[in-house]
Amino acid sequence: MSLKSIGSLYPNLPLTKISLTKNDMENMDVLFEKDKEVFESYAIQDSRIVLWHILQVQDSHYFLTGRYTIPVTLSSLASIFLTKRLINETSALYHPKTKNGLISMKDLARLNTPMGIEMSGDLHEYIDYFLGSYHGGRNESFVYGIIKGEFHDYDLPGAYPTAMAMLDYPDWDQKQMIGELTGEEFQLKFKFDLINSYTALKIKFEFPPHVKYPNLPVRLDFTSVVFPLTGETFCTGHEFLLAMTLGCKIKILSGVYIPFKKSVFLKENKRKENSGGVERKYFVQDPLIKHLFKKSKTESVKTPLEPESEFESESKNYLFLKKQLSINNNTGGQTKEIQGYTQSNFFLVVQELIQERVKYPKGSYMNLLYKFLANAGIGQMARGLNQKVKFDVRTNSTKPLPSGELVSPLYAG
Repeated sequence: MSLKSIGSLYPNLPLTKISLTKNDMENMDVLFEKDKEVFESYAIQDSRIVLWHILQVQDSHYFLTGRYTIPVTLSSLASIFLTKRLINETSALYHPKTKNGLISMKDLARLNTPMGIEMSGDLHEYIDYFLGSYHGGRNESFVYGIIKGEFHDYDLPGAYPTAMAMLDYPDWDQKQMIGELTGEEFQLKFKFDLINSYTALKIKFEFPPHVKYPNLPVRLDFTSVVFPLTGETFCTGHEFLLAMTLGCKIKILSGVYIPFKKSVFLKENKRKENSGGVERKYFVQDPLIKHLFKKSKTESVKTPLEPESEFESESKNYLFLKKQLSINNNTGGQTKEIQGYTQSNFFLVVQELIQERVKYPKGSYMNLLYKFLANAGIGQMARGLNQKVKFDVRTNSTKPLPSGELVSPLYAG
């Protein structure tokens, strides 16, 4: 981020960066001799911008985490804040218990060692399924090679905070290992409880030839993921459900199912349909869907694509969640219920960040800080899973990106 951009974060303060010509920028010694006053004003203003911004970062760090220091990066600030809210305030719900607490989910590098296998309880028996089903951020291109002419790039606004708001703590005691089953047998056994669970499966699959965009990812090599009509892969429960709706023939080889500790269980709603008198079963997510899209005599149904425009925001999803599910922020790390829907601590953290963000002008420091914190959760949960490397200025070399307190392939996937 340039100093000009940093200065623009504080539009009500005299922190606009002084502009110089390209020639002056490339010949500062000449500028010093030619116009010392301009040279000094330029240098002093840059120092003012840096000093003010550092003080704001330090102040917000103390407000959010209780630490009156300057964080090395905003990512480290986000990690400390989210660790405090999602782990420290909720006891041992976030990670599974392990033997003596010596090896945990964040110690993936040590997990597949003799000590790790022995000291991690049963973690090593199922963690590989979730690691295998994690394929990273999803970018899809429906053409291959050089693109000539116009093309469209679609993005999902508020994707990361929306995904994080849908998470909940796993009910580790209810974990089930899955054996060999057909897709139909597995779906019949768990029905749509998969939506409110952390499920990872190793499968063989085959889509019908007419399916244009199959959804199951398969690793092609170290850098590429493809979506073929047939193959063998690891997938999540949500990916399994979507594939089944596309008519995919699936054979489950093995897997693991861990329900949410505070799930919104789907209730079965039977009704008859005009199809030869056959009674079909429908599953509705009640009461969450009813709460989100409740219709009254005076208010039409609101959808995520039609939120109220009371506040300006880049993310329409932000405003939709804020309007539809607004509750008291004083949760103390506990879940709250609205008309039977249990809101997890993940949801409450995201909601708080959204509500705080819209209090500040768009593009201001605090507005962008809360936006960053809301977007940072999923990234912190995936930190180090792919063993990506980063440049270390201290050693002048590349090192694997370390994991953190929040890392977990369950949440990241």
